Order: sequence, then structure tokens, then C-alpha cells
Amino acid sequence: AGDLIMLAALCWVAREVYGEDNPKWQRFRVWMLTRAPRLLLKLYMKYGERFARLISGKPRVKNIIRHWMDARIA
Repeated sequence: AGDLIMLAALCWVAREVYGEDNPKWQRFRVWMLTRAPRLLLKLYMKYGERFARLISGKPRVKNIIRHWMDARIA
């Protein structure tokens, strides 16, 4: 059950990068859960929330990450 709650909350970084109202964060979550390398998913689950807080208010960093995420969901 804990893993399901974690998966529902997953994508702190995508929500920070795209914004809550942009459906791209949900597309990225699907990519993360179905196509991402396993190690990336594990790191994202462990550090994603902290990383999202770290990049908050840093538009240049978010822009770089957004480009990378866009390429994954294209």
C-alpha cells in the first residue's frame, strides 16, 4: 500500500517543471512508470521530492529539465 501512495504522489519534479495545470507532467509520470530505466525510477522515488524543492524558483534549471522531459514524452 505504501508503494501505491508513493506512486500516486510521484512526479514532484515534473509538476514543478511543467506546473500543476499542464498535463505534460502526467504524461511524464506514465513514461517514468512504464519506460524509464529502473535505476532512474528508484532515484526519482527516493530523491524526487527534495530535488523538486531544490529547483523551485530556478527557471533556468527547470528549462533544461523540461527539455529533457519533453524528449522522453515526445
